[in-house]
Amino acid sequence: MKYSTGSVLSSRLFFQVSALLLPLVNGAVGLVGAETGGGGYQATGIKITEPTASTVTIWTRVTRDAERAGDDRPLPITRLFDRATGAAVKLRENASFPTVRPELTFPVGTDFGSIRGAAVGAPGQTRVRYRDSRGGAWRETVWRDVDVSRDFTAVFSLVDLPAAARLVVAVDSRPREGAATTATVLGGFVTAPLGWANVAAKFCVMSCQQYEDRDLATGFAIYPAMQSVGPDFFVNTGDVLYYDHGPVIAVTAELARYHWARMFSYPTLREFHSRVGSFFMKDDHDVLSDDSHPGGSSGDFTFADGLRIFREQTAPSEPPYRVIRWGRHLEVWLLEGRDFRSTREQDRTQVPTILGAAQIAWLEKTLAASDATYRVVITPTPMVGPDRLNKDDNYANQGYVIEGTRIRSILSRYANLTVITGDRHWQYVSRDVVTGIEEWSVGAASDAHAGGWSETQPRPEHRFLRTKYGGFLSGEVTVTAGVPALTFRLHAVDGAVVFASTKAAAK
Repeated sequence: MKYSTGSVLSSRLFFQVSALLLPLVNGAVGLVGAETGGGGYQATGIKITEPTASTVTIWTRVTRDAERAGDDRPLPITRLFDRATGAAVKLRENASFPTVRPELTFPVGTDFGSIRGAAVGAPGQTRVRYRDSRGGAWRETVWRDVDVSRDFTAVFSLVDLPAAARLVVAVDSRPREGAATTATVLGGFVTAPLGWANVAAKFCVMSCQQYEDRDLATGFAIYPAMQSVGPDFFVNTGDVLYYDHGPVIAVTAELARYHWARMFSYPTLREFHSRVGSFFMKDDHDVLSDDSHPGGSSGDFTFADGLRIFREQTAPSEPPYRVIRWGRHLEVWLLEGRDFRSTREQDRTQVPTILGAAQIAWLEKTLAASDATYRVVITPTPMVGPDRLNKDDNYANQGYVIEGTRIRSILSRYANLTVITGDRHWQYVSRDVVTGIEEWSVGAASDAHAGGWSETQPRPEHRFLRTKYGGFLSGEVTVTAGVPALTFRLHAVDGAVVFASTKAAAK
């Protein structure tokens, strides 16, 4: 089978083409399988991750039921007790509980699979079929058992793909070997153009997605808004979910997986992640708790558990710091801010680090080696800020001023470099007063989750400041008469553009 390696089709055209092709798969578009309780379903959908010019990863999971449990279902009750004294400890948000023993009680007649929003996993098999969006023969993987020890997931690596191509995927599931297919999830993605290709590119970036602050009955409005932009790829900068918020705080690994299942079983997330290649970064709340460090714990849930479950649920490449090359003009660096961070104990005796020596050396080397027209560095936490004085978790804070000064100095060597940050719940564009580095903060995933700064208190370094509403960022490389330009846009959660700026290529 031959695939086109020509120019990238627009996302709008891809969805139109896919709408014609996908009904040919098992006779339906989307999630096939309407019965409940028989197993072999995919209530948490699929994730298409780490697309390159020739490879992509397809994350799959088998669930017991075809759909998530309703939001009218009851919640479990979590109680905490001090391990030494047995005294009851009150649950609090934005906190960890390293010295407690958790006790979980389910309402009568419920379990992990029937509480509010649940989409419990089940044994079964999955396979992936894929082809060019314009037609042709299907390729398929072999059926594989999901890994019961990894939340009933299976990950497929597709290789030898054509560059700059739109592909359609169909993920089939069944409860056991030899059984009929129970469900099929349909979707698609685009592979990256080759590094020399003088082509356009478009991507979206979001952050800070708290379950309790969702704004639709079907999940979050930000997802269809981002999808309408037609991104070639998507980056989540971290805080994909909040283990330490809401009535069900993750103090066990089972509760952590429940957080993932209830979030990604919402239709808006299932639809988006079946249609757009994604790169997932982590921060603090989606590893353990607010401002968490290596070595931390909360109940029976540890920081190491959080790292393991994040990899289990998002299928990132390793090491977690990596680059995305998307044609001649765009290279994107994804930084890792938790794995290599110094512990709280180390911070008392040494210069605190966020990135660690190996990642800093990699960043410096790869930035210097890049021949891309535009360099974009995406970081889970701010490098420029400004940030609030009561925080001490990022390079905009005093506790990391030594390493932060060094990193900003490295970045300032490159004229066409822009920093994009997550973590802060307000949108801003700021320019460092010393180095001139520009940083764009994407804001929170919903209006209800926005805040943390006041628009009545702008700083001299602010070019733009929006604090009361959530949103996302899009970046777009255009090439006109052979001349590239990169436009950044900050959007509201409904997709409306609230600020934009275009960078012409440096002479």
